Amino acid sequence: MTSLAPVLNGLGLKCQFVEDQEATERLKSRVPIRNGSYVRSAPSIVFTVRFYKRIGRMGAQARVDNSTAEQRQEWAKKAAAARWGRR
Repeated sequence: MTSLAPVLNGLGLKCQFVEDQEATERLKSRVPIRNGSYVRSAPSIVFTVRFYKRIGRMGAQARVDNSTAEQRQEWAKKAAAARWGRR
């Protein structure tokens, strides 16, 4: 529909689809029945402030875990300078 609709509009045409019953029956006999146990439901995550804080802490911890001691020391110096330099 994304590419067919603009082409039809550009040509000034409308498209009407008619179901072929024989082709539908042939297709149904060849396609296996869908297993409902494989279907996933919608995610049950609620995006709240508490959720964002939690994943933010996880990201911060991952950043610390993947950094060197020198990087952490530089971050601490910048944080101290920002905290005490404003007064």
